[in-house]
Amino acid sequence: MSTVLLTGANGFIAATILRKLLERGHTVVGTVRSESKATFLREQFKAAVDSDKLKFAVVDDITAPGAFDEVLRAYQFDAVLHTSSPFRYNITDIDEELLQPAIQGTTGILHSVHRVAPSVKRVVVTSSFASVVNRTKGTWPGKVYTEADWNPVSYTTTREEGLKDVGSGYYASKTLAEQAAWDFVKEKNPSFTLTTLCPPMVYGPPEQEVPSMVKLNVSNLDIYDIFNGASDPRYGVWVWIDVRDLAEAHVLAMDAAVAANQRYIVSQGNFSPQMFVDYIWKHYPERAAAKGINKHTPGKYYPDEGVYGVDTSKSVKDLGIKYTPIEDMLRDTLKRFEDLEAEGK
Repeated sequence: MSTVLLTGANGFIAATILRKLLERGHTVVGTVRSESKATFLREQFKAAVDSDKLKFAVVDDITAPGAFDEVLRAYQFDAVLHTSSPFRYNITDIDEELLQPAIQGTTGILHSVHRVAPSVKRVVVTSSFASVVNRTKGTWPGKVYTEADWNPVSYTTTREEGLKDVGSGYYASKTLAEQAAWDFVKEKNPSFTLTTLCPPMVYGPPEQEVPSMVKLNVSNLDIYDIFNGASDPRYGVWVWIDVRDLAEAHVLAMDAAVAANQRYIVSQGNFSPQMFVDYIWKHYPERAAAKGINKHTPGKYYPDEGVYGVDTSKSVKDLGIKYTPIEDMLRDTLKRFEDLEAEGK
């Protein structure tokens, strides 16, 4: 069993990773931005806390030089799962507030591991399909993305385009951060290996603290806003993954020798937000009618010309992932939403 550093432990993805790590008997130290962020997880995993299988450390600014040095020195870690990423609301300077923090937040922990944590053998970084997809191609019918594909943005071209909007800045930040991680490994030849995971839209039952439904993580809010009659489907990315599968991928990548220094697209495949609408009308007809949920065009999932796809055979072959069908994800996620509503959230 390993001792694992899990960054951003209170996040949507990380909270599910945490459960899977503990189920497998690993000892986990989770970082949070403030002590209050750990309160919910301490209660959820009380047995693990009481048995010293789960501890927490505060890292309030992951972009600060040496931000992770103290916690990395405090334990003999075998692996690091880096899920946290800087995020700021009301961004006014995309370069200073989005690009640089993303790059520094990723390379900073790699530098710290390299410098002060020689026991670490594997680092797994949560990247994003944003670092794979070419947004300029739109739906790109017939294109099948693989791990060889990269978002074509560069720091230079991003600046030349004027960092035109936060959306473009986000995609650029994910790309530049992952590229910087691979550049670090190439230049420093550290004693640990790196694995990056590139998930697209991540949905599934939330295990993180949800103080109110309006404070759900952004992707699940896309589903809940339909479920609650608050908005129409939001279209954008055409591929998805269940958060439980993504969490499993992190744990498998940490343990699988074949995953060393590899990049993976992790995805169940194509989807359309219209599938959410159709599922809700089929399984919650009374609620759908009461909430006035627009049926739109049932069964009409994609543009007539089609959309791009993804080849996830590498993740299946190397990691042995069995991806969850969208119906199972929606069943479990909507049930969780109902439970949260019943709790007055």
